[in-house]
Amino acid sequence: MDDAPHTAGQPPELSPVGRRSPAHSGWPLAVIVAALCGLMAFALHECSPGTQIGKLAEIGGNAIKGMEKLAAAINEHRVTQTFVDHVDALKPDMKNRLLVAERDTTEVFSAEDVSWQGTATAELRVPATYHYYIALSGNWDLRVQVTPAGVVGDVLAPELHPLEPSFDTTRLEMKSANGWANWNGAQLQDDLLKNLTLKLDTRAFTQMALSYPTAHEAVEKFIRDWMLREYNLAPGTPVYLRVRFHNEPDAALETPQPKG
Repeated sequence: MDDAPHTAGQPPELSPVGRRSPAHSGWPLAVIVAALCGLMAFALHECSPGTQIGKLAEIGGNAIKGMEKLAAAINEHRVTQTFVDHVDALKPDMKNRLLVAERDTTEVFSAEDVSWQGTATAELRVPATYHYYIALSGNWDLRVQVTPAGVVGDVLAPELHPLEPSFDTTRLEMKSANGWANWNGAQLQDDLLKNLTLKLDTRAFTQMALSYPTAHEAVEKFIRDWMLREYNLAPGTPVYLRVRFHNEPDAALETPQPKG
């Protein structure tokens, strides 16, 4: 059957199949209204003073229990051993290493040959990156206290060690100069390049002293995060730790003192 003709600009008349009865048009609206009412009731309940007070009381109670658990561990001298057990479990996955510092710098090495024939010189500049780690299996000593200002303490961590430095050969710069009769500039340059890895290994220990502050922060965060989880401390609990390494100057532990 052909479609019924209709006038341009006016919509064609809907067939009975295309029309919706009032009942079909109304029930989705009723569902939406009911859902909105349910959400509003839930929101009013969750935001009510009684509900909020109850949640705060629960959080406060958990925080107190966490502090009590930590205080008991301190009294029983179990904090260090519990932490050592934790890092022992991490050793296989982390290859017994905790990377704690990275330092980027441009190193400059130079050499000269002085003789009656004049002075030959060479210089090498290279961008280098130094990485530092501690062995998780090393000796740890944690001394912490619970104070009104939060958890404070001292940490004596394993020795800080450098990994093999990495350097960018694409950005390596070299130059040399000869004396009036001393033609050793090119040889000096070759020697610098040949010994570059050894020189960077040596320089890594010099750079290590400049990397202590970054390493301290990394170890402090590592232990703080563990402490918050292990003793169920409330998020945001102040934890102040003074970190030193066994091979760091003045590494002796001090009596913990709160900040501020």
